[in-house]
Amino acid sequence: MRPLFTWLMPVLVWGVALWRTPSAFTSRANRALWGTVTAIAVGLTVRPEGVATALADVTGIRDCTLLIKHLAGVTAAYFVLEYVQAVRHRPERPRAARARLLVTVAAGVALTVLFLFALPHDYDGAFGIDAHYGDPGVDLYLGVFNSVFAVAAARATALFWSNRASVQPGLLRIGVTCLACASATGLVYTLYRFYFVLSSGNATELDADGKPVPLTDPVCELLPAVMIILFVLGVAVPPARTLVNYLRDQYALWRLHPLWTDVAAAVPQVVLGTPNSRLRDLLTLGDRSVDLAHRAFAIRDAVLVLREDTPATPSAAGRSADGPPADVPAACDDPARTEARWLRAAVRHRACNLPAPALPASLDTAAGGRTPREEIARVLAVAAAYQEIDACEPA
Repeated sequence: MRPLFTWLMPVLVWGVALWRTPSAFTSRANRALWGTVTAIAVGLTVRPEGVATALADVTGIRDCTLLIKHLAGVTAAYFVLEYVQAVRHRPERPRAARARLLVTVAAGVALTVLFLFALPHDYDGAFGIDAHYGDPGVDLYLGVFNSVFAVAAARATALFWSNRASVQPGLLRIGVTCLACASATGLVYTLYRFYFVLSSGNATELDADGKPVPLTDPVCELLPAVMIILFVLGVAVPPARTLVNYLRDQYALWRLHPLWTDVAAAVPQVVLGTPNSRLRDLLTLGDRSVDLAHRAFAIRDAVLVLREDTPATPSAAGRSADGPPADVPAACDDPARTEARWLRAAVRHRACNLPAPALPASLDTAAGGRTPREEIARVLAVAAAYQEIDACEPA
């Protein structure tokens, strides 16, 4: 578990921090979230032995990574509270934000003073303190950090969990739930560390090189990893809606393309701009919802144009000896399939400068959905039937 926590976690969290960097300039909530992720990333980055050694060489303080780790933890606790307060959109007590900042600054100053004047510095790295559990200065130092972190985790758990009810079901609520669980895991971890430190005393052994063996156990290793994974999921899941919507719209455009190509060739005046190839559509980035709606309504408009080209009587549809057969679609129980067969025939007739076949009586003359979502769903059903007909029936 230690190699996973030591190396993989910093990479994971820094990736999230870099991803969230552009959004840090947009709103208070996004700035607080970016600050939380970055503080966690800093705290995790100083854990590897190579980083600890480099920092010790630069600063001249053998175990400076210990202080950096705990200051980063206090900072993360502050920013996570700022974030949850920002996203709740509810008024809080006057001067509450200033009180949180003052407590954070006071905790940071206390940790720094205790680190400089109360902790023994006879071992290198962040785990050098493990050789001195039971020392009053060490217990006070850890007590300050654990107390601040526990209070922040408890507060964040309560706020995130209470905010679930006001969040719409779906990915956003899943993200808030993950953040609540991450905060609760951090609270459990901190309380466990209180117990572990107080019950361990000066029980650390030294390895062959005379360095303290980290005083920890599987619970101490597992809980922080679970907390960070849940936090990353909570941060990443809600924006995943954008990716899900993009993939859904791209798939819909892919499905519409065969029908779109045929009706655009038959009724080119409904096309907005220059039509793209199917592959170019697939490689287009950005929000595709507007393009999908435009394409669905353009198909509907083409259908209306083709309907205007139908003869006054059904028998007129078959009055051509030189063109293709009238192939007027027979009515069936599925309106989408009925319309797809009629469209297939109408497009073929338009290509031969013939009037469109008569509209089957089973089709509603006022074609189209009442909303863009309904229209897209209807056109997708017609497109699926249209492609199935093309694949299974002779042209």
